[in-house]
Amino acid sequence: MKTIVKQTIKLGSRSYPICLGNRIINHLAEVASAESIPKNIAIITDQHVAPLHLKRVVDILRRHDFRIAEILIAPGERQKSIPTATKIITKLVKSNIERESTLFALGGGVVGDVTGFVAATYRRGVQLVQLPTTLLAMVESSIGGKTAVNHPLAKNAIGAFYQPKFVFSDVQFLQTLPSREVICGLGEVLKYAILDKNIFNFLYEHLNEILQLDLDVTQELILLCNTYKAKLIETDEFEKDTKGGRTVLNLGHTIGHALENLSKYKLHHGEAVLIGLKWELEIAGKAQIIDQNYFENISSLLERVAYHPKLNFLNYETLIRQIFKNGKKARFILPQTFGKVFITDKLKPSLIKAVIKRQLGK
Repeated sequence: MKTIVKQTIKLGSRSYPICLGNRIINHLAEVASAESIPKNIAIITDQHVAPLHLKRVVDILRRHDFRIAEILIAPGERQKSIPTATKIITKLVKSNIERESTLFALGGGVVGDVTGFVAATYRRGVQLVQLPTTLLAMVESSIGGKTAVNHPLAKNAIGAFYQPKFVFSDVQFLQTLPSREVICGLGEVLKYAILDKNIFNFLYEHLNEILQLDLDVTQELILLCNTYKAKLIETDEFEKDTKGGRTVLNLGHTIGHALENLSKYKLHHGEAVLIGLKWELEIAGKAQIIDQNYFENISSLLERVAYHPKLNFLNYETLIRQIFKNGKKARFILPQTFGKVFITDKLKPSLIKAVIKRQLGK
């Protein structure tokens, strides 16, 4: 039996395990039975993931007498929407998926988010299992219970905190990732490296191996990130700590979300966050709120990720309006040193604008 590394997110009656390992998918049904998952399930995945992994997952579960409905959606951020959620719910109803059932989210962050949203609302709540297939989902979106769909005016505007019954991360799935999705995952991983010195040191030493998807090294990195996030979830499950807690995981997201939206999702989430981390690090430097040695170390690591996207879709004035929400204050979570961030909406707009102008070559 391949080794499954288990961590438990400790949330009282809502506690659940993260199961992590390499080539552990054959044990999915055993874990599902141990976690008392009902035999009636629906697997939601997208049209990119289905040809790669769906049949194997279905076969494993059916050998253990699970009854399965398969639901496919189109790929991409645009599927995080009420219309897509409605289509999934229609198929659930037609497939006789009742309240004593479980939804399995097989895919990346989009599949996990929209499936989680449906699970939180269908029949007033059905069980949820996360089966992440991307690096980004394994380190970030599958863990912690944030589920949401987008509104035309705002990303993740409609959602709920809804914890899964368990998360099952088989790093073998990562072998099918295109290089772009590795970069997307690193966008979120680098956020953890900025926050935690142990993760920074590990990533700094092993970045080349991770870029090449060495599965043993990547599994160790995922475990480090999961351990860090678990502590934040356990102390601030619903992100109510405005001075820390889970809020620190929004590093890079103020600018990142703006870029993602203005690109009309041509930039994937992790790519936008990676750019946001670089730009917001410069803002922290210009505002003189960051330790200089720390600034240089983080800058060195970020520069080693050779990602230089074309941003010719960006208009400076439109980006500024997006960041400042049409005249409102812009809230930033900025790094100060390992384990310490500065959360503020009081930065001088002229400072932020100067950094953005420089980054856009204005």
